[in-house]
Amino acid sequence: MATQPTSIDDSFRAVTPEEIASYQKFGWVKLNNFIPRAKVDELLAMAKDRMGENGDRDLPPEAFTYFNPLTLRGLKHPLMGPIIEHCGRGARALMARRARVGIRYFTDFFAVKQPAKKKQADRGGAGGSDWHQDYAASASDRSGGMVFWTALTDMPPEKGTMAFLNGSHRFGVMGHYATYGEGNLLDSYPELLDECASSGNLTYSAGDVTVHSNLTVHSAGTNVTDDPRWTYIVIVNPADACWNGGPADAFQTDGLTLHKELDDERFPVIG
Repeated sequence: MATQPTSIDDSFRAVTPEEIASYQKFGWVKLNNFIPRAKVDELLAMAKDRMGENGDRDLPPEAFTYFNPLTLRGLKHPLMGPIIEHCGRGARALMARRARVGIRYFTDFFAVKQPAKKKQADRGGAGGSDWHQDYAASASDRSGGMVFWTALTDMPPEKGTMAFLNGSHRFGVMGHYATYGEGNLLDSYPELLDECASSGNLTYSAGDVTVHSNLTVHSAGTNVTDDPRWTYIVIVNPADACWNGGPADAFQTDGLTLHKELDDERFPVIG
């Protein structure tokens, strides 16, 4: 019999033992109703206020096809801060390390995938995300990073939702997504499909969250509906992750020291 989620406070729930086991086995897990609906509605209203009713304000260049991003750094915000800390607690439980290692905040942002049929000329944010891993872009000396991907509305697969290759986190690092030319990770590693079944593109209700390891191979489809796909993303790392000396895709490495942990000011421990 499945364990019923317990409440952390009046609104947030903890992850269950079954969810932890599923994450460890498959490299990803779907946490139903992980963010309370009232908070999700507030996040959606905030996103529309900052990005426009259709999420198409300040669209990225055409080369960035995946979604329209808005970085938030919301740790100190009265709405986003508690949600980020909630993700930190969940990440520490899902990580399930015996060593007493916490969770370090990395970033948070809105990600709005535009409908493909409404793509604007010379602008991005309306395409799919092909099969890839996140780890190679992190400049980290170890895996263990996680992405908390929150649906801010109900989402069928046609919205361009996430898909995962089950158990692919156990096959090691398979390259940066920019190294596959016109193809994707599976063109370089087709044998992965012999071992790792696809989850298919998932269906979400508002407040559902998928969490995936930065080693898990994943993709997201094109949004073939008439409306934007609204998501809120929180990314975290193990607190003992150190800079590996390489360049990073999403942050400045100035001030970091080789083989030392990331700095607490930009990347505080939250769980």
